[in-house]
Amino acid sequence: MSRKEKALRWLFALCMLCFALLLAAWVPLRAALDFQLEDTAVSLETSRGRERKQQYEYNEVSEALSLAREKLSETQPLADAASREVQTLKETRKQLREEKKALEAERKAPEEGSP
Repeated sequence: MSRKEKALRWLFALCMLCFALLLAAWVPLRAALDFQLEDTAVSLETSRGRERKQQYEYNEVSEALSLAREKLSETQPLADAASREVQTLKETRKQLREEKKALEAERKAPEEGSP
């Protein structure tokens, strides 16, 4: 074996050792990267599912809100009329109480004068 052949053998062995070390470092790094990619994909799918659910709930609430607004527009005039009627009845009750007090005072006035 010549000196040149020994040097080539050592060079080949050194190259193979470097390649083995490179592979030994690259495999765990690649596995970690694959795990991160998979985790990100799962997170993305979860977020998309959550977004779909929120959109569905938003659409339901929007529909319910529009129905409630329609019902309110139908019942608001009735409620306003009922409120006005209640106010009128309260005023009438107040007037009747005043009349009652006046009549009672008139009735008691002759009784007090004739002992």
